Amino acid sequence: MDPLNVFLQFVADDGLNMNIVGNIIDNLIQPLPEIDNLIHAQRQEAKTRNAEYFELTIPTYTDDQFREHFRMTRITFEVLLNVVGNHIQNDQLNINIPLNKKLLFTIWLLSKPESFLAVGDRFDIPTSTGYGIFKSIISTLAELMPQYVQWPNAAQQAISSQIFEERSRGIQNVVGAIDGCHIPIKQPVRNANDYFNRKQFHSIILQGVCDHSARFIDVFIGMPGRMHDARVFRNSRLFQMLTDRENPILLQRQHLIGDCAYPLMLNLMTPFRDNGHLPAAHIRYNVRLSSIRSIIERAFGLLKVKFRRLKYLDISDPGFGNTIIAATCMLHNFIIDNGEIEDYNERMNDNDDAPVIDVHEQNEVQDRFGMQEAIEKRNAIVADL
Repeated sequence: MDPLNVFLQFVADDGLNMNIVGNIIDNLIQPLPEIDNLIHAQRQEAKTRNAEYFELTIPTYTDDQFREHFRMTRITFEVLLNVVGNHIQNDQLNINIPLNKKLLFTIWLLSKPESFLAVGDRFDIPTSTGYGIFKSIISTLAELMPQYVQWPNAAQQAISSQIFEERSRGIQNVVGAIDGCHIPIKQPVRNANDYFNRKQFHSIILQGVCDHSARFIDVFIGMPGRMHDARVFRNSRLFQMLTDRENPILLQRQHLIGDCAYPLMLNLMTPFRDNGHLPAAHIRYNVRLSSIRSIIERAFGLLKVKFRRLKYLDISDPGFGNTIIAATCMLHNFIIDNGEIEDYNERMNDNDDAPVIDVHEQNEVQDRFGMQEAIEKRNAIVADL
């Protein structure tokens, strides 16, 4: 029984005047004037702090403060604003809200796992309006992604190869590193089982290839989390381009590098599978390969640290999730292209688990496209080390 009812029953049994008791209770539960004033003052302070945040507060930020909140310097933001403005041209959505406010609002939402209500309160934008702005800007950034995530030309490939060779102390002709990353999402309304991955949460897979600077040179977004890395790779346009003998995107001597989840191919070098009895030369190759392959894990880590919304997309539509991921990949490269490469203190490695190997998928790829050339190429690299 509720303690208050017990007390009232006790009072009734003793024949006390209930009106008197009621007054006593009212006095006890009424907040003290000092506490009431303090609560009121805190509410007023919160309102004052958020009032005209875009108009008055942001302009007072130092360069470091602006970069901390919006992941780029003011100069880079102005460049981004021009790019977005030129792409949109006729922005008929909420014309009373300036484009720079919409863009800052969207970047804030990407950068911090805060609710639309909280961010809308900060920017003085109603929640319903905020959803529309966010979707519009995100769609624009995603449309711009192909301009900023592009396969490198011959000169760019040569630079990456040289730097990868220096970092690995001998592995030549590496153009980029490939891996997959799980972006957690809310359980989808349809096909929930397909998106439930081996790590026991629902996710969208982002397959990425990056160069020596952790800049994405290819992304494949949207496969459900249950799918293995090798199957995702098989479904990607990158796989088709790597296996196109008439118009190859890499020379025979060039290659990407991946972990054991990927099939060994002429243009994709992977580690020797460790059976506990590897010779020293193979171990040396594996260690040096791993030292440069970790750059893709760093790229994923930087992406999630900068844009914390990717740590959990609270959306039921995986299609819009794909758009958000594409927008962040565009921003990731855009920031690097403007000379902003930052070291974060947080742990960068986003894929600490051992890769899951789909032997059937690997064998199918290797049987179809041949394995002997790839084996001979990898053995030649080992001999050179």
